[in-house]
Amino acid sequence: MFPLNILNYFKSVLEKTRDTIKDQIKKLNIMPDRGIDRAAMEEESDQEEEFVNQLSTAHVLKERLADIDSALVNIKKGKYGICVNCGNKISPKILKIAPESRLCQNCKKKIKKKK
Repeated sequence: MFPLNILNYFKSVLEKTRDTIKDQIKKLNIMPDRGIDRAAMEEESDQEEEFVNQLSTAHVLKERLADIDSALVNIKKGKYGICVNCGNKISPKILKIAPESRLCQNCKKKIKKKK
């Protein structure tokens, strides 16, 4: 669908983004250090809250990572840049913003309207 040089560009961007996200996930999944002083309950509670926030962020990053992996598979299959909902071409403008996009602009708008 796209010329080889364009596909190689998006593949490179996706791979770099995937590596960055993997590093971010590794950093977020580290349990906070509770230290030796367990008497400071408020500090411990703050650390636990921060860890829950980190897990939530890691979940969002893992979802994006799955989209990136799917996009890389689609590049190999020759299906990259095709909307999974309607089968139309996803504009390069959308792919430049989010190269892991699975939906065209029209389908994204339809989904937003339903919410």
